[in-house]
This record gives sequence, structure tokens and C-alpha cells, in this order.
Amino acid sequence: ATTSAQATLTGSMVFGIGTQSNNGLGSATVLSIDPSTLEFTTTFENTAMPDSFIDSGSPGLYFDSNDVTECSDSSGLYCPTTTANLSAVSMGTTGSASVSFSVLNGDLLLSALNSGDFALPGLAAPSNSNGTEFDWGLPFFFGRNVYTSIEGTTAPGGTTPYWAYPAN
Repeated sequence: ATTSAQATLTGSMVFGIGTQSNNGLGSATVLSIDPSTLEFTTTFENTAMPDSFIDSGSPGLYFDSNDVTECSDSSGLYCPTTTANLSAVSMGTTGSASVSFSVLNGDLLLSALNSGDFALPGLAAPSNSNGTEFDWGLPFFFGRNVYTSIEGTTAPGGTTPYWAYPAN
């Protein structure tokens, strides 16, 4: 997994689950989600965040933390002095899986952005949701296969909609 800012990253977006030899679920844990909200619960720092979601369009991870230091400037990011290696548990209406993730110093990542690096793993900031949501943004996707199903379709893994990833 990439642990510092990079000018580019190489990867693939594969459509379909179990339709070809390269897109099977393998060891991924399936987490069914509520079709009316498309949300699930993330438990982090002993707090259940029932309005959690995945969003590859969010540039960082957004969650409220009592343990990760916020930047002292006005960037609105987390700025741990060393890499914060964290874990959480995601729970769907069925299924649960642990996930490890890292938070890097946001000010250093922004400096890298100004130098032409556009892939920023470990970018994170408070969600300002009063602890009810965890936005699993783009850094969650770096270095792991993430599967999302479409409601009303047939897919290996059970009733859609769901999302899945290999637990760690």
C-alpha cells in the first residue's frame, strides 16, 4: 500500500462482481446495506457511527476522533506527528469486518499536493457529524479491492445492495 503522497497511482476499476475471472469476491467480507439510505455502521474508538458510507469521490477519510491530533492551522485536517495506524469495524445489516487504515500529517500531504503529488493516501479530517458518520473516502480504496453492488441486481455474495472488502 502507498504510504506517502505520489504524483500518480496505477490501478483498475473493474465493473461486475463474479462475472469474469478477475472480479470474484475471493476472501472479501460482504456487508449488506440499507437500500433506503445506503449507509452502514462503523465502530471507531468505541463509538458507533450509524450514518457511515463509502465514497470514492471524497478526497480523504472523514471521521471524528478523540485520539488523532488536528492540525493547529486552519487546514481542517488531522496532523498526527507520526503516522497514526488505526482500525475500525464496519457493520452492515448483515456481516461485519475490521479495517486497518492510516492517517498521515495533513499539512505535509498538502505540501506534497502543492509540489504536484495528487494521490494522497492517509488524508483525513474531522467529519463534523457529532460522531454519527464515517466517510470512507478515496484513501480507503488505495491498496485494496472494494466491491459495490447495485440494488436489484443479481450478484454473488447475497442480496444487493452490499459492499465488500477483504477484512484485515
